[in-house]
Amino acid sequence: MEKSLDNNGYIDFPFPATTNVDGSVNPCGFDLTLETGRIDEIAAGKYSENMRRLLEEVNLQDGIFMTLACDWQQREDGVCGFIDIAFRPTLSTASREETQSLDQAFEVYLSRQEKQHNMQSGTLINYARAVLDWGWSPLHLRHRHYEKVTLRYYCQQAEDAEWCFDHLRHFLVSWYPAYRDKS
Repeated sequence: MEKSLDNNGYIDFPFPATTNVDGSVNPCGFDLTLETGRIDEIAAGKYSENMRRLLEEVNLQDGIFMTLACDWQQREDGVCGFIDIAFRPTLSTASREETQSLDQAFEVYLSRQEKQHNMQSGTLINYARAVLDWGWSPLHLRHRHYEKVTLRYYCQQAEDAEWCFDHLRHFLVSWYPAYRDKS
């Protein structure tokens, strides 16, 4: 995964709402693991059932990840946006290398899904590579300096974005924590 030069406008988290040059508002970022009652303020969760489920399960349950920000936009040619994730700051064992290799672990997850469902090798991995772009950038959260991962997505159909969110949710909540414990 490559370092992203675009850090979505923030390194310090949580961050205040800002007004963009075009007049649009970038809503504030808040720690959903600490302020669980604010989940309804996240607009992206209103447009996508699986995005909402991802936000709930990653942040509102005990886990190793948290989301920091997300976006969902319907355009003429498809659905696009991003999800920022990070290891929770209470997880002191997460290294920079581990964060930067999450995309590779996601490909291992997808290859196992292919085998489990008797799919041709590379089918899910190649699709994910076509619609998801992984990058990382610095993060300062709860007096810790470490990294966040930005997953940008672009899908021609809303159903395809739902597929991505569902697999990302399962990867972050169930599969990766078990995989990490075995490593």
